[in-house]
Amino acid sequence: APAPAPAPAPAPAPAPAPVAPDESAMPAWRQGIAVGEWRQVAGTALSSAPIAVQTYPSIGYSGPVSKIVAWSGFAVDTRDSSIYSAANGGHMDYAGNEVNRIRLSDNAPAWTEPRPATPVEKTVKNATHYSDGRPASRHTYYGTVVNEQRNRTMLFSGARWGDGYSLFNLDGFNLATNDWDAARTYPDAPSGDVGPANGWGTVGHKASGDVYVFANFNVMRWSNASNTWSRVLSNAAMYGQYAASAVDTRRNRILVVGGNANDQAVYEVATNTSKKVTFSGAEAGSLSGDGNGMVYDPLLDAYLLRKGGAGGTVYRINAETFAVSVLPTSGGAQLPATANGVWTRFLYVPKLKGVVYFPSYSGGMWFLRTS
Repeated sequence: APAPAPAPAPAPAPAPAPVAPDESAMPAWRQGIAVGEWRQVAGTALSSAPIAVQTYPSIGYSGPVSKIVAWSGFAVDTRDSSIYSAANGGHMDYAGNEVNRIRLSDNAPAWTEPRPATPVEKTVKNATHYSDGRPASRHTYYGTVVNEQRNRTMLFSGARWGDGYSLFNLDGFNLATNDWDAARTYPDAPSGDVGPANGWGTVGHKASGDVYVFANFNVMRWSNASNTWSRVLSNAAMYGQYAASAVDTRRNRILVVGGNANDQAVYEVATNTSKKVTFSGAEAGSLSGDGNGMVYDPLLDAYLLRKGGAGGTVYRINAETFAVSVLPTSGGAQLPATANGVWTRFLYVPKLKGVVYFPSYSGGMWFLRTS
């Protein structure tokens, strides 16, 4: 008899109603920004981060700029509004697997390097880990997630240093010790279910710590509680590759948009079901494309989607009706285009009541206040 299907994830407790923070409690750089205003924040370029161990130019074609331009994403720790870049680079672009952090709750946030890169002599091409046991540099796509229950920044998938082939290993960076957990602490994603392609739709569920992966019309779940993978749904309504996704915490569902198959579908976490949705409104046809960035803003009760072009345009998707409009903004005319996708460098930061965006290596962070 066939094995029983995995049980759906237990429904977390309903999210409490969001409370708007007091503006006077905001860090200095954040004060005075109006709702709907884009503003670039001085001193926040990733290029300003220290690099204690140099791997470039002795190896790699592009250098540390690849931490942004080489199909790379970041992750946010909502407890202190820190942003992490972990082992970004990969393929033949950049071998450095350093971890960078910027804490946006600081009055003058600046990038630091909690964990330097593995030295050149210990890097290994075409491998999951270097010879010091730390994970290889990779294009991270959507696969960087902060797990606040485990106090880890975690990597799910990527295109490895060397030949750029897919990585299925899962790794955790301990935010208390500032070092990586031992290799194979976590199980590999089932390669037969996610297939050989890179750039799966990947999103963490903050309430449970679980991570959902949308690949090959499968919905995969890494369980935070048991540290195991399971295929929770087959023949799903979304294909998943290069598609943006975000968790609607009010309805406990995940919207998956764009990518190779121009996905327009939702996954219901509590019932373990999926269905296609129809966008409406004048901008309904504007959400396609690979590597877009998308978040859910609970104060707006809307998904916000950012594409890679220049300018300040952000699309607002009503989380209940899926009506699409352009979010009214100002100050974004000088915002540059990004190279090779937005991925998860467009992030909602609850305590700041807005989103941050890192379009370039040398140009610094942009902040958009949304409420």
